[in-house]
Amino acid sequence: MKKLFAISLLLLLTSHVMSRESFVCCTSGEYASLMMSDEGIVQKEGIIDYLNSAQLTRVTTFQSDSARAFQGMAIYGDYLVSVQNKGIATIYHLPEMKKVSPTFPLGSFADYNHANVAAFGVEKYRKKDPMPVLYVSQAYRKPVNGKKDLCYVERLGLNGSSKTVQTIMLDDDTHLFGYALQWTIDAENRRLIGFGNTEGNFGVNNELRLIIFPLPKLSKGKEVHLKASDAIDCYTLQQFDPRYPHQVVGQGACVRDDYLILPTGFGEKDTPSIIYVWDLNKKTLAAAIDLRGKLDHEMEDADFYQGELYIQTNGAGLVKLQEIKDGNK
Repeated sequence: MKKLFAISLLLLLTSHVMSRESFVCCTSGEYASLMMSDEGIVQKEGIIDYLNSAQLTRVTTFQSDSARAFQGMAIYGDYLVSVQNKGIATIYHLPEMKKVSPTFPLGSFADYNHANVAAFGVEKYRKKDPMPVLYVSQAYRKPVNGKKDLCYVERLGLNGSSKTVQTIMLDDDTHLFGYALQWTIDAENRRLIGFGNTEGNFGVNNELRLIIFPLPKLSKGKEVHLKASDAIDCYTLQQFDPRYPHQVVGQGACVRDDYLILPTGFGEKDTPSIIYVWDLNKKTLAAAIDLRGKLDHEMEDADFYQGELYIQTNGAGLVKLQEIKDGNK
């Protein structure tokens, strides 16, 4: 008989006025076993231990000049870049979330740029640049000029300047992906990770596919075409772990310590807010943080700052999973 283990996360959600309301977020029996090793021992190492004991805390609302929906987000050093639909961006300074730049258009700004995921790379366009180039997923449902699922590489300036210095695309001749292919960066291993559904979010036979490439250098030119045969790895999560659902609304992604962090859902009853954590080395689900009924807003993208996971949402502003210190329990 399959053993199910109950695991609870004690989380605190603050309001806009910073008054705290405690709540308990429990993984369901379906997901509880994700936190267990084959021997039934809870994994207590690195990021899994942190996620298993974090407090959900609201950080701030955003100060964007645009009414467009929030989408991708990325953090480098003390800079947070918040991206909105069509490719509108604002740069903030952490931890105080001071607005550094005006709200400005990316070089890839367009009606067909959903800008759904953002991630910093490892190269700077010029040594004097304040941050590496930013990778932005187009994630648009239809081809544009015969091209689809582009990854725009942007050089940003703190004054609100942006220039697209490279465009990356997968020549998906075998139709590995369905609705949209998105991109994130594994900076530590210098890898470009594509991820997306094989069908649609609610397809009965839908699976989530990963395709992993060496991160193309900027010297490769302004337009880089990738082929499946160039990939380091290509597989669906369900091939290795059937516990990952077939019908799930994917959002953004980030990589930390060889784990792929996947915020999902719309924050609604049928599409709840759940963060899945995929072990890229072991090819297995390492955790599922179930926030249904606790974060009833759409999570969009996530990244780490000083060891804590920050999440950009539509409706709840910027939230984070705050590490619990021994003296703050």
